[in-house]
Amino acid sequence: MWTSSSFWNLTSTSHNSSSSMVVRRSVSIIMAAATTVSAVEFRFTNKCEYTINLHGSGSKFICDIAPGAKADNNGGAPLGTIGLFKHSPSNEANLLEYSLINSGYGLNQVWYDVSNIPPGPGWCSSYEDCKAFTGRKGYNVPMLVIPTKFKGKANCKQLYVTRPDAPDAYLFPADNTKTHDCAMDEVFDVIFCPDNNAPAPTTAAAPVVTTKAPSPPVTTKAPSPPVTTVTPPTTSTYSPPPVTPSPPTPSSPPLPKAPSSTTDVPATTSTSSPATPASPTVVPTSVSPVATTSRVSSPPKNDDGYIKPWFQCGGKGYSGSSLCGTGHSCVAISDWYSQCIPDAPQFGELATWAQCGGTGFQGKAACLPRDTCVKRNDYFYQCEPKDHHN
Repeated sequence: MWTSSSFWNLTSTSHNSSSSMVVRRSVSIIMAAATTVSAVEFRFTNKCEYTINLHGSGSKFICDIAPGAKADNNGGAPLGTIGLFKHSPSNEANLLEYSLINSGYGLNQVWYDVSNIPPGPGWCSSYEDCKAFTGRKGYNVPMLVIPTKFKGKANCKQLYVTRPDAPDAYLFPADNTKTHDCAMDEVFDVIFCPDNNAPAPTTAAAPVVTTKAPSPPVTTKAPSPPVTTVTPPTTSTYSPPPVTPSPPTPSSPPLPKAPSSTTDVPATTSTSSPATPASPTVVPTSVSPVATTSRVSSPPKNDDGYIKPWFQCGGKGYSGSSLCGTGHSCVAISDWYSQCIPDAPQFGELATWAQCGGTGFQGKAACLPRDTCVKRNDYFYQCEPKDHHN
């Protein structure tokens, strides 16, 4: 994800139901000129109880890693200048993203992050906001990323992502402190299920709804009056036959229960007089759905009306503005997504998100006029868009 971070992500061909490529996450794309020879390596270890189906950009299959097995040398896949690794072709997966693009004096870094942003995030602004807005997830396997050569130096850090809201992961598109970088000859150990306690992913089956037919009503006849032999006395007296009272009528009918996945309609037992049998009580087996309205997000704009850097500016189904600010261009990432990306820097200028200072830093180039050099720690200063701090 690159933007102080954020690289809007390129994820897979399965970002929606029509299997079209839909950009899912934010990853900072540094549109720079220089191409570097890659020496970086990702080594994978599977400590899960299930097989890891390793996939790359565009949900392209790389290899299967059995429980307890390892896969070195990037799983046998060539590294592109920008790419990702994930478990399964699903678009609801956490992504290990990387970029080998560098620009500016003295830069030769690999940039990386882990993204837990769910697909279709719009402009959600927090983990809970994205979860509520999308109704989906961006995490499917615990992951630990360990730099083995330069860990702890400057911005080269271990990433421990073992839950959907892990603080080391990107949780929303503008989560702008989650991109890290190490020297280009770094070797990363990527461990799936590092704590050996992840359950195997399951696919929930649709609940089976069964409804029992109502039992026939039980009708109890009132007892027949006993046969009485009347001996007529001297004076005849009429005695009426005994009367059997009807059962009392309840003051209010019973309330039906909300239906569950399996609904049993209770049998109704009623007692009636011989002349009129009681009708069974009908219990409804469904409830009417409550209509809900999803909020519609619109792309954030600067005060001058232009789309902010790294935000969407086009694509199929997009109806917002396509005007990017000065020094930025609307670049098509896929048929479904175009993004306002900074133009490539000129000689002597540092790219947006490039390191611009810190202990041990010896570069002499300056940030672009549209950017400002921001201190992240004593070892790492970064060129970030001025608009990002407004």
